[in-house]
Amino acid sequence: MSELSYAKTDSSIISHNRQYFIDTLGFTERKVDKIETNVYNMLTLEIGVLDERVNWLIDRLNLKENETKKITQQQPTILGMKTSSLIPKLDYLQNRLLLDRKTLRKMILRTPNVLLMSTEDNIEHKLNYLQQKLLLDDKALKKLVLSATNILSISIDDNIEPTLDWLQQRLELSDNALSKMIQRVPQILGLSIPENIEPKVDWLQQRLELSDTQLSKMIQKLPNILYHSIPENIEPNMTWLQQRLKLSDTQLGKMIQKLPSIFCYNIDTNLEPKLNWIQQRLSLTDKELSNVYPFPFLGHTHHPSVV
Repeated sequence: MSELSYAKTDSSIISHNRQYFIDTLGFTERKVDKIETNVYNMLTLEIGVLDERVNWLIDRLNLKENETKKITQQQPTILGMKTSSLIPKLDYLQNRLLLDRKTLRKMILRTPNVLLMSTEDNIEHKLNYLQQKLLLDDKALKKLVLSATNILSISIDDNIEPTLDWLQQRLELSDNALSKMIQRVPQILGLSIPENIEPKVDWLQQRLELSDTQLSKMIQKLPNILYHSIPENIEPNMTWLQQRLKLSDTQLGKMIQKLPSIFCYNIDTNLEPKLNWIQQRLSLTDKELSNVYPFPFLGHTHHPSVV
């Protein structure tokens, strides 16, 4: 079927397609108005074209009704693309990342905008870069992408490459160490160096009185520390622990180097009840309790009253 220009399209076609978006795909009137303003050709497609494209997506990705609505509402522009342009893209992703049909479906549901990207200039180039830079085999590349599908939306020049270079230099990482860090927390590649990572790394080093080597080891143990907020997570936990256990900055630094995941624990539901339990169970004074700091087992202690 041919696609007609907006100016030459009969109003009944536009009306029909508007109703199709609303009745079949669950779009609101406001959402359809936005489509009409920004993507004219989808409403001027001949009657039946939208239905054909939706049915093709359903069949190719084995989509349920609610999943079809989710994809098309998140990225309605997909329906402005001919199936002939989507077929090689989906085939490439499936073959390059060794995906079965079910996994491909999950990937597209999580990041439908990947269907709008150029295969050769964007997707293929990015996958090749990541595989070479991070020393990944095909299986590791697949795992990396599936754990953070939005990585395909991140620019190599503006984000990925500068972030990898900065992390490797600042933390004195070998190629293998850098690869391990990113494989554990690939979402790091979406963070801003000047706005997020650099000030956090500098703050941690100063606050805990860490050498460059100590800082690097700590972050390698828990790279997702770069995701935690200083005012909301890191600083409150540090301050509470330091006061509760009467630790010096050096002692606090030693404790957190051994168990950086302590930043992830909630004070009220985890740290405080565990320390209280340890103190009561072992009949420790506050001074004796403070001696637990070289043995940071707080995150692994279990007792009936602590979940």
